[in-house]
Amino acid sequence: MLRKLLLVLAMTLPLSAQHSDITINSVLSGMNRVRKEKGLVPLREDSRLEAAANDRMKDMEDLGYWAHVSPDGREPFVWYRPHGYDFSSAGENLASGFETAEVLMDSWMESPGHRENIMNPLYADCGIAIIEGSTTGPAAGKSVVVLFGRPLVAYVEEPRIRRQASKAPASAPRQ
Repeated sequence: MLRKLLLVLAMTLPLSAQHSDITINSVLSGMNRVRKEKGLVPLREDSRLEAAANDRMKDMEDLGYWAHVSPDGREPFVWYRPHGYDFSSAGENLASGFETAEVLMDSWMESPGHRENIMNPLYADCGIAIIEGSTTGPAAGKSVVVLFGRPLVAYVEEPRIRRQASKAPASAPRQ
């Protein structure tokens, strides 16, 4: 009887201060916290990827699915280019039914594929979309789409800039 009472009490109490709501900021902060622990640069929030993530979420809502590939065969990466984000590397994390950012992050870090996306040193940017419930109908918790990317320009420009720097004549010493 006491166990049942404690369980009911625990379920009805508000989330403690150590648990945070799932927001764009809490998801980005959680991913960057674990990246920092491994010496990786933080992900930047990119408005183009955020728009792509929101369009991706809307597509799943409109068609009533929750998957990395749509029922008509489209992969998540088709949402990047319409928003002007040409990429050299890209990935996607999905999550549904989570109530707190901490449980969401713990779950992603326990999943090899999700962890690999979060910890991928090639990714520089991300866009995050969040809705209450599910894309497939009423459900508890939140659904989250994170689109990761590295801009194509960074991939193309970096070697060109290094080549130019190595061919540049040495400047005259200052007097």
